[in-house]
Amino acid sequence: MKNVAFDWNDLKFFLAVARHGGLSAAGLALGTSASTVSRHIAALEERFGASLFLRQQTGYLLTDDGAVLLKHIDLVEQAMMAAERNSLSSAQQELSGQVRLATTEMLAFHLIVPQLHRFRERYPKLQVELNIALTRANLSRREADLALRIVAPDPDDGAGDYIASRVGKMDFGMYGATGSLPVDANAAAAWQSLDYVSWDDSWADLPMAKWMKTTFRDKPPALACNSLQAQYAAVRSGLGVGMLPCFIGDGDPTLQRLGGIQPSLSRDLWLVYHRDLKGSQRVIAMRDFIVELINERL
Repeated sequence: MKNVAFDWNDLKFFLAVARHGGLSAAGLALGTSASTVSRHIAALEERFGASLFLRQQTGYLLTDDGAVLLKHIDLVEQAMMAAERNSLSSAQQELSGQVRLATTEMLAFHLIVPQLHRFRERYPKLQVELNIALTRANLSRREADLALRIVAPDPDDGAGDYIASRVGKMDFGMYGATGSLPVDANAAAAWQSLDYVSWDDSWADLPMAKWMKTTFRDKPPALACNSLQAQYAAVRSGLGVGMLPCFIGDGDPTLQRLGGIQPSLSRDLWLVYHRDLKGSQRVIAMRDFIVELINERL
């Protein structure tokens, strides 16, 4: 074997046939045709001057020479994979500096911050700065490196300079504090007579605020505010029922989702960053981490 000049491309096809037991299955695994696989196996056998497989109707079986070759290739593959893992780990360890993320209080408190220890474990030299505000951070002025938002960027917000991706959606439902609700709380007529919390006039155009106003027939809320986090605290305390993100309400044992008339409301989640930062490894690391969290939770 030491006198044979290896073509590593052929060895990839050899591995696939050895592991899948046939040309068609190997071709499917590699995204190519059985005839292409066969051509590479023939070239490899010619180079070795030996048969590597027994061709049988039930599939391809390794010869003794094929088994020896597989043993050596396995060792090489494991070494290459280990080198790749070590290279990735080193790159993560060396990534340093600061990445600045702008987002809403609810997404910060309930999605991002509780999992930041995982990000820190991957990138111990990378510091995170969170910009939590009701107003959108201006990425063109570098108020943040990237933003997780519930609205897409618009032309007035510098959208032409941004890369924006829809990364998920956040569903909303009606919730009340367990133990503070009437027995028939799942009947719409029952909970529509309860006190409720909602958005103040500055956020009256939100679909959630409009739905609440229509559903409660212009009855004034027990609490109106511009903070969803404050509404969440009010609902948990029993002040009134309210509309909350389902990933938060369903995960809180002190809350009960109300039945009856339910809103079918959701908000798209957008991940936005400036085009100038599309090659930044710091931004890419945070972007991938956020997408991972959204896929897990939402």
